Amino acid sequence: MLILEPPFSDEKFYRVKNIEDIQNSPNNSTLIFHYCDATLEVFNFCKQNDLPYGVIVENIKEMIFVSNLKAKYIFTDILQKASDFQKIAESYLLDTKVVYFIDSFDEIEKVARLGIDAVKLKESL
Repeated sequence: MLILEPPFSDEKFYRVKNIEDIQNSPNNSTLIFHYCDATLEVFNFCKQNDLPYGVIVENIKEMIFVSNLKAKYIFTDILQKASDFQKIAESYLLDTKVVYFIDSFDEIEKVARLGIDAVKLKESL
């Protein structure tokens, strides 16, 4: 399980909505979006320019779309969805990692038992 928080990870995350936000983002950051059908072109821009990004998704359709557009991460704060997404990611051998937002590190054991790829503190994003 990846823990996407210091001191376990040096990865920097930056919330964005559009290409202008991307251009103003810090270098070497992983871009984070909320899913919206209108942003599919922005996700494709990230894919074409090899920009690492993750998307907060609500359902399996959104997960499949962003995985096909080479998202590095998909995020959710609902444990059952994270579990469902993880099963699909494993079935299709997706490169996209499933990340569950946790409230505290006390949740790691519960999340690890479900085989979720990674965790990130909800408050840090």
